[in-house]
Amino acid sequence: MSDLFQGTWMIDLAESLVWDDNLKKHIPDEIGEEVITITVRDRVQDYEVLYGDRPKIRMGYTAAYDSAEWVPYTVREILSKSSKEETAAQVEEFKKRIKASGGERERRFELGKAYALVRVIDLDPRTQYRISRDQVTGKAQNSVLRRMSEDGKTMLSTVVDVEGLVYRIRKFVRVD
Repeated sequence: MSDLFQGTWMIDLAESLVWDDNLKKHIPDEIGEEVITITVRDRVQDYEVLYGDRPKIRMGYTAAYDSAEWVPYTVREILSKSSKEETAAQVEEFKKRIKASGGERERRFELGKAYALVRVIDLDPRTQYRISRDQVTGKAQNSVLRRMSEDGKTMLSTVVDVEGLVYRIRKFVRVD
């Protein structure tokens, strides 16, 4: 159905939030940068993201819309000019900044390994869901609602965790 999602998208940090468990409220997202490139061909979505700024992590997946198959969302590259040890420390600090270091929301950024297993559901031209589960345990991780604006210039990505908490709200602006 939807090819409106195809293109390159950049996060609007001024309108993006993340849940802080300690403060019990949404706070500004400290991701730094996020650029998503989506290509759709024959109802197969190729999704690649450059995630963060220190370091920058390139991840992606290729998933057929509405397929029952779980596909790996893989860490493809960790971009840093630092030493291996310094880069590992940067990854840990990045996980803390984005509230992904510990508990149910713990995420692993290991080069060449799956960050999660995902499926993409294409509901209508402006609405998609991506559901994910842990690649090791098979347990549910979250669901992401992607909702396109009527003019196709912005996309809101809302992440709901396994307890039903709206965990991330990220607004993206089309750049191509």
